[in-house]
Amino acid sequence: MSNLDRSPAAAPADAPHAGFTPVAACWVCGGTALAPVHTALFELSEYARQDPELARYTGATVRIVRCAACGFGQPEALPALPDFFGRMYDQRWSAAWMETEFTSGYKDLIFGTVLRRLEARLPGRRTLLDLGAHVGRLMKVAAGRGWAAEGVELNPSTAAHAARATGLPVHRMDARELSSSGRRWAAVTLIDVLEHIPQPVEALEAARTVLEPGGWIAVKVPHGRVQLRKEMLRARLRPGYRATVADNLVHVNHFGVRSLTLALERAGFTDVHVEIAAPEVVPAPGARRGLSNAVRLATWRLGRLLPRGVESPLSLHLQAYARNP
Repeated sequence: MSNLDRSPAAAPADAPHAGFTPVAACWVCGGTALAPVHTALFELSEYARQDPELARYTGATVRIVRCAACGFGQPEALPALPDFFGRMYDQRWSAAWMETEFTSGYKDLIFGTVLRRLEARLPGRRTLLDLGAHVGRLMKVAAGRGWAAEGVELNPSTAAHAARATGLPVHRMDARELSSSGRRWAAVTLIDVLEHIPQPVEALEAARTVLEPGGWIAVKVPHGRVQLRKEMLRARLRPGYRATVADNLVHVNHFGVRSLTLALERAGFTDVHVEIAAPEVVPAPGARRGLSNAVRLATWRLGRLLPRGVESPLSLHLQAYARNP
């Protein structure tokens, strides 16, 4: 996710930030009984040169609230700065970093699991559009399994890398713009994307516009309540550690099984299935990394064996599949 380069007008260094706009109702179900569960901190000083207006939010806080009706978590207010999220995600990564991100394969277990599930649901239909394609790794893995894969990526640097590294089409436009071309795909993937986008039902509705009738979407997100508990436990065990799961509103949406299911249904999808998502496995040397990978894999496998494992503390991420009628 990114936006076009911007050059904000200079302003005094001690000028206040642009403020916040309250969010009155749950983005998923419309409920208004919202209880605070956490406080998110803004630390954007790294943008001081690139975007001083954005950097002025450093030190501000906003509460994360949870909906009593569906369990969805979201901020009680959003930064009023125009295109706040686009400006925050205007990351300017180095070529070396993008190449490492592409070749490391740390999400290959996730990608392989998702593709197998989609293949079981779509026998003989192998067109795929990856929304939020990043550096193109999922596209590469999909192509290796026989998919005709394409991507959507708004960040110009990562979009260029994905196209160059895979040799596959990468579209620098959002799903609704792309749908106006009339093209449709059998499968659409949103892997580690939806948690970053305010108004997630609208984002899912946009994704549905590029799906064929009978096509399937795969959505992976962090399990909001479990991630927050994990971070708060870590903070208690490690003096000086701060639970940062919501800071800067990088994770603006905090889903549970119920709210993710409801979001997909409200967007017009049917046959929703939610399971524990496969973990990231970092292929790096060293006993510590090996132990970390082993714990992640064991947690995932054990959670899948439990009758309601997807609702348990072992379910750190959620993987959903849903059909476009």
